[in-house]
Amino acid sequence: MKKAAAITIYSILLAFCLLFSGCGAGSSSSAAPGEIHVAQSGSDTAGDGSEGRPFATVQMAVSRIEPGSEVIIHSGEYPPFELDESASGTKSAPVTISAAPGETAVIKADDPARKKAVDPAGTEESFGIMMENVSFITIKGLEVDGGTHGIAYYSTDPDPARSPARRDISIEGCTVHGIRGVHGICVYGEDPRAAVKDLRITGNEVYDCECGSSETIAVNGNIDGFEISGNTVHDSNNIGIDMIGFEGTAKDEGSADPFASDYARNGICTGNTIYDISTEGNDAYRKGSSYDLCAGGIYVDGGQDILISKNHVLSCDIGIEVATEHDPKETPGAKASGVKVLGNSIIGCSAAGISLGGYAPDLGFTEGCEFSGNTLLCNSDQIVVQKSRNNLIERNIIIPVKE
Repeated sequence: MKKAAAITIYSILLAFCLLFSGCGAGSSSSAAPGEIHVAQSGSDTAGDGSEGRPFATVQMAVSRIEPGSEVIIHSGEYPPFELDESASGTKSAPVTISAAPGETAVIKADDPARKKAVDPAGTEESFGIMMENVSFITIKGLEVDGGTHGIAYYSTDPDPARSPARRDISIEGCTVHGIRGVHGICVYGEDPRAAVKDLRITGNEVYDCECGSSETIAVNGNIDGFEISGNTVHDSNNIGIDMIGFEGTAKDEGSADPFASDYARNGICTGNTIYDISTEGNDAYRKGSSYDLCAGGIYVDGGQDILISKNHVLSCDIGIEVATEHDPKETPGAKASGVKVLGNSIIGCSAAGISLGGYAPDLGFTEGCEFSGNTLLCNSDQIVVQKSRNNLIERNIIIPVKE
């Protein structure tokens, strides 16, 4: 009886201890369940990822990720980091990597020119955040500065015996700038057998990008189901938002139709603001002493079944373009189809407000698309139709350039 009474008293004391966080298990230095903290004052050797003992680098925090983890990055500047399939969450326990509330966490990518000077034999590519084959993950509220790629996601072709789905990838509320080379944000679905699904690129600001022949925001290849919404994209020397197909990104060499899944599809592009997008000064488009001004604010290049609505496009070379750059004789199925361009405002574009169709006789075409209810104001040419068939253009408001 005395032993049982002692156990009961000990149990009561332990309960009070845990309730009031007075014992080691409830110490204020330990992380809340699932939280992994990163701070400039932290240590990768002495830290444990708690708020009181944070890690110093995001890469160390990433190595501790489990389903349901939340990596919280406090104010400061941090080196780039990479994620692979081991950092995936699950449907019921997704992973989040975010800036701490009210704080500014900057991922500073290597300058490609400096990187090349340090290692002449090395690659010139430099990534701020690089993800490969990761699922059920959100990147939120981070600032990425510099590099050839700001935030990049690749769904690669793994062991032929398996092709796991890559789904629920969100890039939201981030700021990406200072890109010198390729993309601000890009998602490449390279596995022809498993599409990237439930992709969301929302509420980001992407600016000051020198993209060469690439794009500021791009989704390319085997991507089935996406949302690009509420982003602000500006001051870039090539295309603002691009939804791409038939480039060979997800080409299946062993298939009767190698390009059957090699295109972005079933997506929406809505509520974005895009301005000051032009190839002026971009040497990739130099023609003699001038430049081919052909950068679209929004471009569908071979994408299919996409809704483009309620976007505001200002002062670009081309406002919204729906076309394909590939020859269907060499790339079966190369066309832009099922695209609906509805209720957008397009103002002050130097080459065209809306452009549709293959721009050369040997390229693909625009088919079965709709362009309705858009407002076009003071564009050089309001609507340009090239190689196209069976498209609907109606009820657009066109206000020409004032003489």
